[in-house]
Amino acid sequence: MQRRGKATLYELMRRGVGDSTPSRPSGAGFSLGSGAIEHRRPWKGWIIIGVLVAVAVVVVGIVILRDGASNDAGSNALPPAAPSNTTPSSPSAAKGAPASAPALSQGKPALPANAGGEPRKAGLNYLVVMTGAAAPAGELAGFLRSKGLDAWQVSGNNAGLSKVIVLPASTTGSDQASEALKDEVKAAGRLWKAAKAGNPDLSDCYYEKYKG
Repeated sequence: MQRRGKATLYELMRRGVGDSTPSRPSGAGFSLGSGAIEHRRPWKGWIIIGVLVAVAVVVVGIVILRDGASNDAGSNALPPAAPSNTTPSSPSAAKGAPASAPALSQGKPALPANAGGEPRKAGLNYLVVMTGAAAPAGELAGFLRSKGLDAWQVSGNNAGLSKVIVLPASTTGSDQASEALKDEVKAAGRLWKAAKAGNPDLSDCYYEKYKG
């Protein structure tokens, strides 16, 4: 017996068999496979792209600024100083002689060969440059005269030996003029030593009183 207006239990059971699960709408703004409705957010991708572009622009700007600063620094650098072309003031300075050494070629012209004889006077002191054989003594005397020094070859104390002396004579052998003459002879001696191997530098020259 069926009641009107109300379905019986049997009818309700029959309706439940074979009913399909109602489908959820799909489309823009929805996703399947989940009980909750999830709205899609396409604007997130654009935000990420925008951030990446901004970072790239900043990096490029930094590189350009750094290159510009390095170029400016290179253009403002001072050029290296040119080497000095200063030349020595005298030939003796070029050869490493002390600054106090006299410039013989400038101060004194070469002297001609002397006529020989004995220029010494008893009681005066004479600067002895060399004592030795006659041939070397004559060669040294000629060299010193070419440098403007009044050198003489005289007889030595022993037979067969000669002395080379340089004028002028001195009364004491220790005054200022005597020391200046010594310095001139020593300066010429450095040139004499460089002229030939074995030549002395005349640094041991000394004053000796001539007794006649």
